Amino acid sequence: MRRALLPTVLIAAAGVLAACGSSSPTDTVTEPTLPAATATPVSTPTPVSTPTPTPTATPPTPCMPGQFEIAILNTQGAAGTLYATFEIRNASTIDCTENGYAKLQLLGSGGGLLNTSWTNDNSMASPGPVGLPPGTDPLGAAGATGHGYFVVSWSDVCTPAQTETPRFWQVTLPTSRFETDVTDIDSSMVCSGAIKVGPIKSAPYT
Repeated sequence: MRRALLPTVLIAAAGVLAACGSSSPTDTVTEPTLPAATATPVSTPTPVSTPTPTPTATPPTPCMPGQFEIAILNTQGAAGTLYATFEIRNASTIDCTENGYAKLQLLGSGGGLLNTSWTNDNSMASPGPVGLPPGTDPLGAAGATGHGYFVVSWSDVCTPAQTETPRFWQVTLPTSRFETDVTDIDSSMVCSGAIKVGPIKSAPYT
């Protein structure tokens, strides 16, 4: 009986070993956990406001030739120097402006050119734009507004041989280049034809 059991036990043990060797362990695979996607905020551009342009001031309209009346308002003397005030009036129907120093030429009785030299004189006033509206009072009217004025001065202390005595003053305005002849009112004696011209103002010189 003992001899019969030994082979049986061996067979049984071999069967158990065979069963153990034929079974394989099951591998467990763990999938990696991905981080949750984070939404990237999209920035909305702030609209840039366009600045409102500053309106440009409309420049004054220069006066054009043919728009004026010019005359000598008065002539006065002091300490050997004579001063003639010229008055300008806008004779058109539109606003305009003059600015600066008129140019003058002395003319004889027949309209011939006399010896003339001049300098711009800012000792009594400085140049600047002078508005000349239409529809103003006539030249020479007391208290007239909207007219232009400039002064011409010269010395009369010299011998008659050194003087020029104009019959007319040829006036050319600085902005419009308007030109006209103005009749002299006092038979002025201008030493060597040398004159000084003040800038155009909106009121008579004082």
